[in-house]
Amino acid sequence: MYSVLLNPSNTEIYSFLTERIYRELVVIFATCKVNYKGRAESVASESPRLIILKPDGTVIIHESVKREPLNWQPPGTKIEIMNDYPLKIVAQRKRPKEVIEIDLKEVFYITSAEVKDGDFVIKGREIDIVNTIIQNPSMIEEGFIPLTREYNTPYGKIDLVGLDKKGNFVIIEVKRSKAQLSAVSQLYRYYLHIRETKEEKVRGILVAPDLTTHARELLQKLGLEFIRYDIQKYSGY
Repeated sequence: MYSVLLNPSNTEIYSFLTERIYRELVVIFATCKVNYKGRAESVASESPRLIILKPDGTVIIHESVKREPLNWQPPGTKIEIMNDYPLKIVAQRKRPKEVIEIDLKEVFYITSAEVKDGDFVIKGREIDIVNTIIQNPSMIEEGFIPLTREYNTPYGKIDLVGLDKKGNFVIIEVKRSKAQLSAVSQLYRYYLHIRETKEEKVRGILVAPDLTTHARELLQKLGLEFIRYDIQKYSGY
């Protein structure tokens, strides 16, 4: 369900907002002036802005650029609609004491909708990639056997250790984005430590979606290996 008001009058705005705040997500596009008082003070002159009022009391004011809002108030904010001229939205919190006053000079449209929370699953984290390798060890190579995750060393925890089909010890460092020189250096520290303590042949493998040219050159120079992780291919795991 959603509702829309185009070029509404003050009376329509007041009625619409008082009926829907705290019940529905409300979006207002309007020329407005914004005053803030709290830990500091600020005034934003009249300009077209997008105002979002959420049912949990969150208030967000956006301009035409940047990800961050011009101003905002968190969940639990008390929102009041003042039937003045111009019509005013007052968003107030007590701790710390902060007040945002939004003077609505000209409202172009208002929408409201009943927004329901859905499932939210993050994929592509390094732990997810390690899980995928454990479930699909052949993505490293045929015969690879995962043994231990988060293997402790003096230099940190190795993401995954295992054995190849010849019985060689394999250490795997995982990166969820393009691997840099630092990732190669980290893997090499693990490699040297395991080689010294295990006194057997060790392989070091960096797993990532990609790596920089310098990282590739250093990897080859140090005798380490790289396996490209295809996020799209394994996103269903």
